[in-house]
Amino acid sequence: MVVMKKIIQVTLLFGTVLLVVFSCDLIEEDPFTDIEGSEFFNTEADALAGLSAAYAQLKTGNGYYRQQWLSNLIAASDQGLSSFNHGAFRTGTISNSDPNLPVTWTNIYSAIKDANNVIVNTPNIDMDEELRDRILGEARFLRALHYFNLVRAFGPVPLRLEPIQFGEEAGLPVSSVLNIYNQIFIDLGFAVKDCWGKLEVRNGYVNDLGRVTDVAAHALLTKAYLHIASAKRTALEGDLGNAPYLEFPLEPSRYYALAVTNADEVLASPDYRLAANEFEWASIFDADNGNNDEMIFEIQGSSLTEQGTALANLFSPRLSGLAGGGFGGTNRMIPNFINNYIETSDPRFTETIISEFQNSTTDHILNDAQTGYFRTDISTGEAINTLFVVYTGKYIDRSATSEYTSLQNWHVVRLADVYLMRAEALAELAQNPAIANENINALRTRAGVASLYDGAGKTMDDFRTDILRERSTELHMEGHRFIDLTRMGVYNEYCITVHNATRGVRGPEDYTWPIPIIESSANASID
Repeated sequence: MVVMKKIIQVTLLFGTVLLVVFSCDLIEEDPFTDIEGSEFFNTEADALAGLSAAYAQLKTGNGYYRQQWLSNLIAASDQGLSSFNHGAFRTGTISNSDPNLPVTWTNIYSAIKDANNVIVNTPNIDMDEELRDRILGEARFLRALHYFNLVRAFGPVPLRLEPIQFGEEAGLPVSSVLNIYNQIFIDLGFAVKDCWGKLEVRNGYVNDLGRVTDVAAHALLTKAYLHIASAKRTALEGDLGNAPYLEFPLEPSRYYALAVTNADEVLASPDYRLAANEFEWASIFDADNGNNDEMIFEIQGSSLTEQGTALANLFSPRLSGLAGGGFGGTNRMIPNFINNYIETSDPRFTETIISEFQNSTTDHILNDAQTGYFRTDISTGEAINTLFVVYTGKYIDRSATSEYTSLQNWHVVRLADVYLMRAEALAELAQNPAIANENINALRTRAGVASLYDGAGKTMDDFRTDILRERSTELHMEGHRFIDLTRMGVYNEYCITVHNATRGVRGPEDYTWPIPIIESSANASID
């Protein structure tokens, strides 16, 4: 184990991302549209522009991997529905020819390409050393993020660490899950060491909002270690879907301990804090409240081109005035999920769903059970029927003028997630649910919910059910659910409960998605 910074043991992490810019306190460098080769990397300005290009990949196609990444994650879980033709995700029958896979796949590898260009070419530039290290740390963080997303969604994938040279055969064989994580660990080790603090100033250079921070790297390390720990634990218990994690050399307890160590670094930072009360908490998702103290890493909802994102439209009902028109409302929660896995009286749910909206013909009012909307014809006042889906209000942006102009940030990791991850890791490490109370209740208290969780007398199986419910309430529709169900080995059980025994049956192969046929047909190294 290598000690990289403070007391951090590095062998770890996934990444997330954060993006480019618009105001004077966000990333401002002009990105190159297509950077290939060392001839473009000669000056400090070139290095900064190359890094901006790597960040900008997160905005391609109006948002985080062309909008599809988050919708795919939601559709593949028990959490809800997506109308992006994701029926195969919901039934666990996704094939390598499904049209929803190539978008995510190609955009992630495009992002890796730009990160690789920065990582390989920036070390040769004569420039301020601390700034150069920061640029490299950010680029390595982004690459780690992309591979973390790939390995969790697709399993073994090609691991490319160098820019593709002209005339070079682009095809690579897949690498094992273990080898991919080892590279993620290496990259995140650099990110922890070399990324700066929030708005930190060194040698006249400012770490603008929108950039990766050292705390963000620790948060993502926490997530990576927890994923490995829980996946290996369930694999040892016989879960076939997590069998690749049997390759990892350490016992689950070691990875849980590393998760706690990195979570402690996050919670010790003065730059991030939980919302002080229920009212402040309700505003952390507002489109005009990005980069608040609870958000550790966000992809910015604006860019140098003044092009917003499609995030608000993915969740707001179409033509409701809650986001800019367009396709609207592709991602919705369904009654069986709400009834089984959400605390419906909790303000973290009630204050982050849409209780009423109108389109041109129909008024929608949330029913008492909070599982659907009573619909009334606006012109006649007559009741129509109940629409049994629920839209989340976390991503509303009334200022959006079209489906692609929201200034809503993509929330990748926030402080509440770290509290919950620390609670889970501590309980698993000690085999004592009660030790998680402090972290869980910190979230309940700041949201105005009574500190009800009491681990006394509970088994670890009880606790795992509890922590999944707490995560589903706190983090609903934020893209974590599919990963939570798979790493904890309950994917099949939970999907059957929500989608029924026909549509919800999942096998071990459904823990990951198939490599798209566009890749396997073009890459002779992939079977």
